Amino acid sequence: MKKLIGLFNELLKGGIFFLFPIVLAIIFLEKAISLLRPLATSITENFGDKYFITSSPYLLSIIILVLICLVAGYIASKGVGLKMVNWIENNILTLFPGYHLMKNTLQDQAGLIAETNFPVVLAPIDGWMLGFEVDKLDNGDLVIFVPGAPNIWEGNVIIFEEKRIKRTNLHQKDVQKIMRQLGVNSQTILNQLEKNQK
Repeated sequence: MKKLIGLFNELLKGGIFFLFPIVLAIIFLEKAISLLRPLATSITENFGDKYFITSSPYLLSIIILVLICLVAGYIASKGVGLKMVNWIENNILTLFPGYHLMKNTLQDQAGLIAETNFPVVLAPIDGWMLGFEVDKLDNGDLVIFVPGAPNIWEGNVIIFEEKRIKRTNLHQKDVQKIMRQLGVNSQTILNQLEKNQK
């Protein structure tokens, strides 16, 4: 009976953590579509079934949302749009702890080229701890952010002499995976790390 309860508990938790990001994405999309629905309905009423894309307000809302994302992406990568995004990031979003590191990690996960590179290093703290090199001082010392587990957006900022730090070929997404899982099933990543250290 205990085994059955344990299995039920494990499957339930696994299902929750699996569905949680999917549900969040669906809620976000539904909210965005609902905001665009009045515009789509107005267009549908004017054009009716004359065109396929105007025959359904829901379908038209999705198309409008995709177009808005494409236009916003283009504007964000050009001139004034890029300056506006940079200003928002540097003056507003930096109020949120770890924003730049979070953005950089998400870009790494998505396979995008990150604007700022935070190399993964090993810092000598009670053994070796995974960290990110976030800055370098004029005297050559390195500023290392050592993330916590399971939340890598919380941790400590420590200054080390460069000679005490070990470089790695790991990516930020690797560190995030290890920390999220509290080191469980991380042997594949860490074994690769040890091979490169030899």
